Amino acid sequence: MNVNNEAFDVLIIGSGLAGLAVAETIGGKLNVGIFSKGKETESNSYRAQGGVAAALQADDGWENHWRDTLEAGDEHSDAANTATLTKAGGKTVQKLIDWGVAFDRDEDNRLLLGKEGAHGYPRIVHAGGDRTGEALVRTMKHRVQNHAQFFTEETVLSILKEDGSCVGVKTVDKKGEVHSRYAAHVVLATGGAGHLFSNTTNDSCATGDGYALAYRAGARLQDMEFVQFHPTMLATDTGSAGGLVTEAVRGAGARLVTGNDSRLMAGHPEQDLAGRDVVARAIHDARVGGEDVLLDLSPVQNLAERFPGVASLSERYGYTSYLPVAPGAHFMMGGVGATLDGETRVPGLYAVGEVASTGVHGANRLASNSLLEAVVTGERLGQRLLQEPGQRRFGFRNVAGADSQKILPPTKKDIQQVMDNACGVKRDAKTLKEAVAFFQPYFLANAESDDPDIQERNNMALLASIMVNAAYARTESRGSHYRDDHPTKNRSWQGISITWAMEQRERGGVAAR
Repeated sequence: MNVNNEAFDVLIIGSGLAGLAVAETIGGKLNVGIFSKGKETESNSYRAQGGVAAALQADDGWENHWRDTLEAGDEHSDAANTATLTKAGGKTVQKLIDWGVAFDRDEDNRLLLGKEGAHGYPRIVHAGGDRTGEALVRTMKHRVQNHAQFFTEETVLSILKEDGSCVGVKTVDKKGEVHSRYAAHVVLATGGAGHLFSNTTNDSCATGDGYALAYRAGARLQDMEFVQFHPTMLATDTGSAGGLVTEAVRGAGARLVTGNDSRLMAGHPEQDLAGRDVVARAIHDARVGGEDVLLDLSPVQNLAERFPGVASLSERYGYTSYLPVAPGAHFMMGGVGATLDGETRVPGLYAVGEVASTGVHGANRLASNSLLEAVVTGERLGQRLLQEPGQRRFGFRNVAGADSQKILPPTKKDIQQVMDNACGVKRDAKTLKEAVAFFQPYFLANAESDDPDIQERNNMALLASIMVNAAYARTESRGSHYRDDHPTKNRSWQGISITWAMEQRERGGVAAR
């Protein structure tokens, strides 16, 4: 059954921080609908343990934050966009305070500043210790709920277009009813794709839907080979990950050690606060070599007060000070090609937050820049939409249901197994080539279904195919993308992004500056 609903000014796909920042900036001046595939608070933003990075100390400055971000990005960042982001740090923290976020403070009411990997200065503000994301999302949700309509447990199946422009979305709700909802502007704020891998820090909703929606709608994807693996997820006896152990505990003194209590990162100049890609590979190599890697929490003072999430996780699994850890899929640096204002190449379609690729994260994201980016880009897009509200579209015909698929997508478990083997912390030509062949039929079929479970797997298979093809094509190691058979950075790839668009489908990605 297809049901037509009222038109909106703005439809936001995703209820995380970036989408909420758009809605709050609009502030009731436009008619807004927000879609969540699950519950309203089910998002990567809500689960974020890290904080918001901003140069706030007198001896720090946005230029230092900018340089640290570029260094982490491994010569693949957009320097101008990165400057815009880091310049906005202090203003963004103050904006969040004005919106009601209660950041952690010392006894003199000064903001507490933490230090995380690859940051040269303490510049991370937290709320509720390691529950910053929860505090941000709850605060923003409370503000937005009175001037936006939420559609929970409603999956967006496709972007609706007319005359080349985005005009709305096709959705299916939890009752199985298919809807056509129209708007002058559609915003992708869907987060990442961590669940393409078996071990991930991501919420269960993060299956790459936004990338697939944008690709099918005609947007361009770029840098899809760059996937950040968080170094420290709690490793369980079953081989699965128990949960994220925030990097901030290493900033507070926690140390990575092997089973004989040797310091794992002793040989690196930044030791335990080296970049995430470096630490993730070190842990991966040690575990492949048969060594356990443990995070020694004993140097951290007041653990339960400062890091309640880590303390709770430790207690749940029966650990005191030494936690076994392993890397897990965490963040997508690549995504939908977009400006810092959220504009994509499809008129009426925008992308903000992790689903967007603006170049600010380069080949490897600097810790705690993602929540900053979500607010900065969300606010910028909100201001843009207020200046150019556009015309709402009424009277469009119902959208026909999708045809029965001739080829069904693989199971989630099969997708994850192939991605773990081929596109994990370390990669090589043999396993990548096998993965390319495995996913190729689903990439070319690019099927669509009105069944939300099948469509989710369609999206995962499509995105997995693009990711392994991109990783196979980039014959170098840069940032989070590490090839065992090409272990060094190749200058011929300097400044090159591999892009993907529907018109390129038959011949794969195209390298472009």
